[in-house]
Amino acid sequence: MSMIQDLSSRAACRVVGGVYDFAASGFPAVVRIETTNACNARCTICPHQSMTRPVVTMDDGLFRWIVDECAAWECREIHLHNFGEPLLDRRLEDRVRYAKAQGIAKLKVFSNGSLLTDQRARGLVEAGLDEIKISFDGAGREEFEAVRRPLQFDRIVENVARLVEIRNAAGSKLTVLVACCSTSDKTATMRGLERIVDGFSFGKIHNWGGEEFAERPRGVRKTCSRLWRTFTVLSDGRVALCCLDYDAQHVLGRIGPNTTIRDVWTGDEYTRVRSLHREARQDEIPLCSRCTKSFF
Repeated sequence: MSMIQDLSSRAACRVVGGVYDFAASGFPAVVRIETTNACNARCTICPHQSMTRPVVTMDDGLFRWIVDECAAWECREIHLHNFGEPLLDRRLEDRVRYAKAQGIAKLKVFSNGSLLTDQRARGLVEAGLDEIKISFDGAGREEFEAVRRPLQFDRIVENVARLVEIRNAAGSKLTVLVACCSTSDKTATMRGLERIVDGFSFGKIHNWGGEEFAERPRGVRKTCSRLWRTFTVLSDGRVALCCLDYDAQHVLGRIGPNTTIRDVWTGDEYTRVRSLHREARQDEIPLCSRCTKSFF
């Protein structure tokens, strides 16, 4: 990094970090609960095959403990996904139903769509799910199936269309979106689903905190908003640095009877990593040092 980039990084991180500090509260705005880290896909842009931590489905007691604390602090948004396919959790619908019963305003899942049978779609709609994002990469069947192995393009399109039909028939307010981060033609990606879903979002391939799935980052550093906004609980109760910490390399705490979300959120380790980001010292955090999300 050049001297100009270093000075720019320090200035930018100080200002943005100060804004995040000012806007932050004593409890995360978004809590991400990984109810399972199992996945039935082997996408070429994802390091799931490199994951060494055991595949675990979250215990019901732990899940309810987390949701109950979120409800007590009036956390309005919970995501029931992280590093896995949430529909591999056979209790997903029950978890959605429980969280809604506790007053959580927004329940969201990110899915590859391959397991969205009519039964599962109807179950999620009836449970009160508020939003589902379908990961959908590629500009057509060939490109999609080359990236999102071994999923079938036509099956995913059919499943999403049926989900929307079931939603509409039930008069549900469920929002159905498509997210894409790898395509050679955005217009072509949208063509098959643009008259079906409620919207699209296009992002860029990131490098999962160092894995070589994207170009090496360079330039001016930035403070990562995730450290001030989102909280990620893995399926075994450990708290990961962020959603990109797929192998739990940087654990900030562990949720359980003796440790709450607020304990970890306001604890020493979260305070330390926020301070390093605010001071443009991300190089001292291995996962952040080469993460594409840590640069403008």
